[in-house]
Amino acid sequence: MPFPPAPPLPLRDGDREKLEAMVRKHTLAQRLALRAQILLLCADGIPHRQVKRQLHTSVDAVVRWRGRYEEEGLDGLQDRPRSGRPPTFSP
Repeated sequence: MPFPPAPPLPLRDGDREKLEAMVRKHTLAQRLALRAQILLLCADGIPHRQVKRQLHTSVDAVVRWRGRYEEEGLDGLQDRPRSGRPPTFSP
């Protein structure tokens, strides 16, 4: 039995404008622009599978970024620190 579609993602005050600006910005990292596009489509009520097809990503990625936004807001779109050896050379 298929899952019912998720309800539209409620965006916080002012976040739609910030997300749209992120998508339009040419110097933004591609991964952040994709995450912003995912949230905008989810806010418009587009089903996860359709977002997946439209943006050529996975349903898991759509669910992950939607959940991170719901928990942390726009700060949740940033990469989290990774484990492992620190860089040897400074930037």
